[in-house]
Amino acid sequence: MLYPILVEHYVWFGLLLLLVTWFTRRDKPETRSNYLYGYGMIVVLGFLLALDWVAGIMFGLLVLEVGRIFKTWLDRKANQLKK
Repeated sequence: MLYPILVEHYVWFGLLLLLVTWFTRRDKPETRSNYLYGYGMIVVLGFLLALDWVAGIMFGLLVLEVGRIFKTWLDRKANQLKK
C-alpha cells in the first residue's frame, strides 16, 4: 500500500528528502552539499528515467536521515539519565 503512494507523490518525496537533508546536516556544510547533490541526482535520474522503484529508495533515505537525528536525541537523553 505504501509503494503506490510513494510513486504517486514522487516529486514531493524528493523535495522532502532534500529539505530534511538540508536541516539535518547543518553541522558540516561540505558534507551537506555532497549529500544534496547525490540525493538530487538520484531524484532527478529516477524521475527522468521513470524508475518507480527509486521512490522506495528515496523513502528509505528519508527514514535514515530522520533516524539519525532521532538516534542523536536518544543518545543525548541517555547521557542525561546517566548523570
